[in-house]
Amino acid sequence: MRGGLVRWLVVAALLGVVIAGVAYLVVFITGGTGEASEPISAPRLALPTATAAPPTPTPIRVSEVRLSTPTAQAATPAATPPPTAAATRAPAATPAATPTPVATATPAATPTPVATAAPVATEAPAGDVPTSAVLYRIVPEESEVRFEIDEILRGAPTLVVGTTNQVAGDFIIDFADLAASQLGTMRINVRTLRTDEERRDRAIRSRILESASDQYEFTTFEPVRLNGLPGSIELGQIVVFQIVGNLAIRDITREVTFLAELTVVSPDRVEGTAVTTILREDYSLTIPNVPFVASVDEDVLLAITFVAVAVPQ
Repeated sequence: MRGGLVRWLVVAALLGVVIAGVAYLVVFITGGTGEASEPISAPRLALPTATAAPPTPTPIRVSEVRLSTPTAQAATPAATPPPTAAATRAPAATPAATPTPVATATPAATPTPVATAAPVATEAPAGDVPTSAVLYRIVPEESEVRFEIDEILRGAPTLVVGTTNQVAGDFIIDFADLAASQLGTMRINVRTLRTDEERRDRAIRSRILESASDQYEFTTFEPVRLNGLPGSIELGQIVVFQIVGNLAIRDITREVTFLAELTVVSPDRVEGTAVTTILREDYSLTIPNVPFVASVDEDVLLAITFVAVAVPQ
């Protein structure tokens, strides 16, 4: 009897070890490979059609007015030689021919500045800020999304950093009216996040973000409004403003505010950063109970460093 009880206790202990081992495997061995199921993309914006057709007839009308003015002046010198009384003299016929080339030389000189004034509009050098709205698209290969969180790992304070370049999004900068600028939906493939520890990455994909599931592979940020934009922007100038929007992680969506910095490096290239802090409990981000991780902070820093280039319409 006593021997049977001992055997059952041993079996129960072994079952406990097996269950703990299975849980460990679920946390660290599952989670997939972390490969993206599809190339990163996001909903695309488009420039208003009104901004795509600049008014070209204006320089044509100006040139026509300028060209018509000299012809009126040319008629004046032709009519000015009224001294017909002296025309009886033979030498008077010779000076009558000289006003004609003088009159034609004057209109020939005036169209020249008009012709040089027209190309000024097309001379928009690469160093000038655009004067209308421009559509920019994030370049994943030159961008990065990251999270940062503090934990006690094996008794030592550790800053955990996870990164990915799988981020996409469009935005429009209206250089004529910055308040009318737009920021489209940003999309991030959180399945591709990597830290310095593969076992941690698997835990993130399997238990924390559950990004190994196709349902939660992507996280989205839907902008609602832009606060603090200045009235204008110059090349190389750092513009600081706020981006308020809805951040969705798994099936939980909450409003967050990013502090953003943006620099127009050239008319075709924009660089910037955006940073915010969220709480794990707001998104039910539960950390698995692991022996060598004593504690994990509640605050999670989220940041994006991006490069975007102009997209032709």
